[in-house]
Amino acid sequence: MKCETQNKREAESGQAPVTQLRTCSPHLKGNRFSLTSFGALYISDVQKEDALSTYRCITKHKYSGETRQSNGARLSVMDPNESSPTILDSFQAGEVQAGQSIELPCTAGGYPSPTVRWLKDGRPLPSDARWTRRLTGLTISDLRLEDSGSYACEVTNSFGSKEVSGQLHVIDPLRVTLSPKNLKTGISSTLFFTCTVEGSPEYTVSWYRNTEPIVPDQHISIQGQHNDTLQITAAQKFHSGAYQCFASRKGHTAQDFSIILLEDGTPRIVSSFSERVVNPGEPFSLMCGAKGAPPPSITWTLDDEPVVRDSTYKTSQYTLSDGLTVSHVNVSSPLIRDGGVYRCVARNSAGSAEYQARINVRGPPRIRPMRDITAVAGRNTYITCRVIGYPYYSIKWLKDGMQLPDNHRQVVFENGTLRLTDVQKGADEGTYLCSVLIQPQVSINQTVHVTVKAALQMAALPLFHVYRFLCFTDSFALFLSPPPVPPLIQPFDIPSTSVGKLMYIACVVSSGDMPIRITWHKDGQLIIPGSASGVGIETKEFMSSLQISKVTLKHNGNYTCIASNAAATVSWERQLIVTVPPRFTVQPNNQDCIYGKAGVLNCSVEGYPPPKVMWKHAKGVGNPQQYHPVPLTGRIQIMSNGSLLIRHVLEDDRGYYLCQASNGVGSDISKSMILTVKIPAMITSHPNTTMARKGQTKELNCTARGEQPIIIRWERGDTVIDAERNPRYSIIINKKGDEVISTLKVRFRLQL
Repeated sequence: MKCETQNKREAESGQAPVTQLRTCSPHLKGNRFSLTSFGALYISDVQKEDALSTYRCITKHKYSGETRQSNGARLSVMDPNESSPTILDSFQAGEVQAGQSIELPCTAGGYPSPTVRWLKDGRPLPSDARWTRRLTGLTISDLRLEDSGSYACEVTNSFGSKEVSGQLHVIDPLRVTLSPKNLKTGISSTLFFTCTVEGSPEYTVSWYRNTEPIVPDQHISIQGQHNDTLQITAAQKFHSGAYQCFASRKGHTAQDFSIILLEDGTPRIVSSFSERVVNPGEPFSLMCGAKGAPPPSITWTLDDEPVVRDSTYKTSQYTLSDGLTVSHVNVSSPLIRDGGVYRCVARNSAGSAEYQARINVRGPPRIRPMRDITAVAGRNTYITCRVIGYPYYSIKWLKDGMQLPDNHRQVVFENGTLRLTDVQKGADEGTYLCSVLIQPQVSINQTVHVTVKAALQMAALPLFHVYRFLCFTDSFALFLSPPPVPPLIQPFDIPSTSVGKLMYIACVVSSGDMPIRITWHKDGQLIIPGSASGVGIETKEFMSSLQISKVTLKHNGNYTCIASNAAATVSWERQLIVTVPPRFTVQPNNQDCIYGKAGVLNCSVEGYPPPKVMWKHAKGVGNPQQYHPVPLTGRIQIMSNGSLLIRHVLEDDRGYYLCQASNGVGSDISKSMILTVKIPAMITSHPNTTMARKGQTKELNCTARGEQPIIIRWERGDTVIDAERNPRYSIIINKKGDEVISTLKVRFRLQL
């Protein structure tokens, strides 16, 4: 007997064979019953009592847990007739991945029972523990490539033989490797991705970025016999993201991914030196490391004067394989004049970065002459007190006799550097005094004059004006800055998914000035990653990915990616719909209702979208013939939880009821039940007033119907008539269908 459970849509998708989608569960005892991997029931050595049973196949869906029951089937058992073998179940061809298991079905009938012999490529099967011969066929576990070939099943008895054969093709599973992995590089780079596929010479490759198919354009090209090479030339910020390579072959798919981050290339100081004190003649070395795209070059200054390579200063610079540029300054025999504030500046075409710290050489303190400073209004200015020698007690700054800082825009650092933030013309102009306390009550001083020039203002230029501009002006303070660029989120969609699946959502900012802060919200609330929310978030500069390892119904909602920088805050919102196939929370069960009373047929379901419940009715008893939708009237209604309410149960309401639920996800579910209407005892026919003659025998009939057993009692006045004790009375009970007829015979005396 075969259990046909295949879902057409699932089969066409090529995701898995039927045996992996649903598994039949046997409830039959005994060694004569076998269940094949394809859900077929095989009965060997059939007995006559096998005809007394009804056989049903119960299936359970692997993913949704939905159970279904087939119609009942009966077995007709006849006396055996000698016959040649017949093959009841066989195979033709199959393709299976190495390492899996497969059953080649071969079940045979005939009398006497036939013997089965298996051959591979025309030869009997050799001994191998991986091959198991069963009544239902040949099972091969842990498949290998050499198991491919032609398999034949021979069945033979004394009246003849039959043979069936088929081809088995064992293939390697696809394995995909995408390289390079997790690459970080600069804008305008040329990138090559290679998708290496193993397991089959025949496959197709498709490329995705942030879960969207990649379409070739002026920057992107796909090359190779199998489209297994992806090239990006002059890469831009918006090319950052998660790249996936999918390899497919006859329904089998494998993939690998890589995260690509394209930086704006502005240098960053990643390693530096710290402030220290050395003795005259004691050598010291300073190191500064920076990264950027392209790799930056590093220069050095001492108290704002360039460090020149000579007999005193030895400088070196080199770039490591990871893009780190390292520069050293070595001073072999320092003098007092070699002390001061050392600064390293890293520059490339994208910008610059700097770091500074003071190196003190012991000796009598003094202050180098300081040059006057011209500052640009609206910008920050640093003034270094060029003190050399050590020790000294403190460094203070004064302006117009007032010790600084005297407002929020002024900061004096421990190394004696004064920072003026957002320089203001007029307020910050003037003479500044650096005072170094070298002994109690003894100080040395040096002054510096600060002039503030207003920045030359130019109209904002559109970003596409990328040229070299030469500007002539009578002011030497020129600051040209384009307007800040707000972030731009690359649009994305969130496909609907089902419970238990993995969800990956990528939010990529394709343009905008750094730094950019990216956050995620769900239904207007900030998402806090962790086990409580079941959500993980990984953010790398201008890309953030939201990962849900196991989707549940609570993950339904609107997800918003919010990107903000100094220019603006933008967002992109999409809804995640988690679909759940319908399932019963309360299944219908056979139920008794009382005639004339209210009755509720229980049936509760859940799922998302909320399932729609339909009730059907098949009248009568015995096997249901044909279901019809239950007409919904004022007497019969479907409750909010899916149960069926019958306000006034009638006799015609009895029969089979089917509760069917659907929500467009997976298959519909249904469950049947039997409603039995219990009728209370009621008198349908009773004696009327009648006349009788003296001495005459009179019969009085009373007919009642309802749930059995029914007891009919006769009374005269307030006295119960006991026919066994009074011979003048006799009571006869007759049953006709669901009716009970009681006949009272009365022999009337001359005087009652």
